[in-house]
Amino acid sequence: MNQFLKRFLQGLLLGFALITAIGGGTMAVLIGVYDDLINAVSDFRKQPKKSLALLVPMGLGGIISMGALFYPIKLLLEHFPFVTISFFAGLTMGGLRVFHKSLKGNVKWQNLILTLIGFLFVFGLGAFTWFTTLHADLININFVQLILFFLVAFVSMGGHVSPGISGTFILIAFGYYEELIDFMFRIVKLDFVNVGYDLSAVFVFALGSLLGLIVIAKVYKYFFSKNRIKTNFTILGFIIGSITIAYFNGKIKPEYAKVTGFEPLMLFACVMAVLLGAFISYYLLGLVDKKETTPEEQEKIIEEAMKEEREKDDVGV
Repeated sequence: MNQFLKRFLQGLLLGFALITAIGGGTMAVLIGVYDDLINAVSDFRKQPKKSLALLVPMGLGGIISMGALFYPIKLLLEHFPFVTISFFAGLTMGGLRVFHKSLKGNVKWQNLILTLIGFLFVFGLGAFTWFTTLHADLININFVQLILFFLVAFVSMGGHVSPGISGTFILIAFGYYEELIDFMFRIVKLDFVNVGYDLSAVFVFALGSLLGLIVIAKVYKYFFSKNRIKTNFTILGFIIGSITIAYFNGKIKPEYAKVTGFEPLMLFACVMAVLLGAFISYYLLGLVDKKETTPEEQEKIIEEAMKEEREKDDVGV
């Protein structure tokens, strides 16, 4: 198979993983490109052509894959909101498998308090939109909405750095996914409601996403180096909070009013969606455990490889 086409197809799979709660890192390991991606990014300045030969087709495939899935997911959220959210919540629940080694034997009250703090931080943002009129709304944008949009963009993009969760699920959890898709369509069509606020929202989302990716990655790296166990317990709280507010935010609140009485079929469908999502991500992560070393061992291998490269450079000098 042509190398470009092969990388493109791998990019399609990575894009699918990124837009769901499976996670790009998990998929990269499964299709055998994790090390290649790490090397392409870390050696970009030394070997730009070689890195671009991998990153360009994979990036193109990822963009096309995510772009193709954005609208279908939006339709599912519009017509089957509870079932769709349950499926994504299940994917995230299964993703909690990534913590089982680091959390085993470390369930102490200090660590549980960190989990509670992480949970309350995320849950508080979702509950705020439930009990107030300030919920996901990118049509009637005002200054306060811009601040909330910035925070959601910041947290959602940072979610791509966090194990066991995706930025897409965070957008869904806060009720911004459908709003964001409609907003982007309006901007592409130049169909502005308020030009000033609409363009400000584009800038705010881009800035929040960029800062979230950079800042949260650096924060994770710092706290992982200090105490990986405590950091993982805090992230666990973030994830549990995200799953909870997916059913408890201002955007989904009107959907509850449409439910007339007890609907056993809807409940059954939601439960099955959770179980299916959990099985998929849990099973895939199980394959990763068999195929690869632990994240800690991977980091050690990468650090040793980079150290060897630096030593070679010093010798060459």
